[in-house]
Amino acid sequence: MMPDHSHMGQMAHPGLARAGGMGRAALIGVGCLASTVLVGCGGSVASSPTTLQDAYSVQVVHPDGSVVTGVSGLRLHNGDVVRTAAGGRAELRTRSRAVYLVSDTAVQIVNGARQDLRHGSVVADAGSGPGLALQVGDLKVDAPHGTAVRAERSVMVRVGTLIGTARLSTDTGRATSVPALSQVMVAGAALPDAPSPLHLTDDNAEAHAAPSLVRDDLALDSLAAGIDATGSSTAQTVASAWHGAVDSAPAGVARSENVLPIVIATAGHAKEAQDRYREAVTLRTSGGSWGVVAHQLGTDSAAVLLALDAFEHRASTGQVGTVPAALAYIAAIGRSGNPSLLGSVPTQSGGSGSRRGGSGSSPSPKPSASPTSPADTVVGTVTDTIDKVLKVLPTATATPSSAPAPSASPILPIPKVSLPTLPTPVLGH
Repeated sequence: MMPDHSHMGQMAHPGLARAGGMGRAALIGVGCLASTVLVGCGGSVASSPTTLQDAYSVQVVHPDGSVVTGVSGLRLHNGDVVRTAAGGRAELRTRSRAVYLVSDTAVQIVNGARQDLRHGSVVADAGSGPGLALQVGDLKVDAPHGTAVRAERSVMVRVGTLIGTARLSTDTGRATSVPALSQVMVAGAALPDAPSPLHLTDDNAEAHAAPSLVRDDLALDSLAAGIDATGSSTAQTVASAWHGAVDSAPAGVARSENVLPIVIATAGHAKEAQDRYREAVTLRTSGGSWGVVAHQLGTDSAAVLLALDAFEHRASTGQVGTVPAALAYIAAIGRSGNPSLLGSVPTQSGGSGSRRGGSGSSPSPKPSASPTSPADTVVGTVTDTIDKVLKVLPTATATPSSAPAPSASPILPIPKVSLPTLPTPVLGH
């Protein structure tokens, strides 16, 4: 029997995805033994309904060519194409699986188990729901249960795995796996021989699917900016306290590119310290984001901040002062809630180091006096920093025409995700 399209777009069904997807999954989860792309608990995933959620600047194109405004709670049917405008966003909810559409993206609903990315970018979050078979040009991307996968389609295709392992295949029979924190770039149907480290965009979609990873990447990006703003002494402080070999840096490379691999290697646990350093350098030079480098080496931003603080205490007296300045940089961001407001930060000599892209003329923000070390302050403020950045934009309403215009910030709010807080450690002196 063909689905009834006669009332499409005329009536929204708020809460249908949550009550009919996640709620039902919770009730029947005890008796569920397995979940695959095509067959899941309680029947076929392919026949499961898909609803539109968190819709802002969205249109739905029906198979007959008619177009309706997409609103949260709208039930979608096979063949519908969901399109987000520039600055728009949407969530496709099937049971407890979510597919997040970012700005200027089009996705066709084939059925509850299959979707087709026409253009743009999506993150398929099957961490707690059924898997998804996603067609991306000539490629089929299988995101099984327990994974979170980003797929982009423009001139080239990029597929990156945030969590778990995804599988790519072509009509010619070629196939490859993309493990967690890795990505592949594909032109046509030619699959690469090996994946490369994942490069994060740290946007709304990735923050929903992998909040801890995005939080650490944003924190380490801010720390890198702080290191670059404090002059050469920070790099000298860290290098002098590091007992392993250090690669010579090419001219013009930011100081943080030399410092952070050492600090991340120190904070990591797997392998020997020198091997961790080599891996950090390789991952970074191959395009990996700082958060990806840290997670690949089994550490996070809190541990990296502590390791950088420890370098200060191991350094000679003449070099102390620059590492705390780097830490104070992101502490100041945490208090202001806006990195662009920082024009300069204090340096060892008492002068100011201009932030990248800043004028250097605005007053230098100085951390308030505290009996604790800079790392204690920073670890506590990183959470506030990221939360403020992620809440720049207002939550979309069910009526896009009355919703406020998006901010210029690339980070969209994630009201449905509770980001984990970073622990406040006790430092030894």
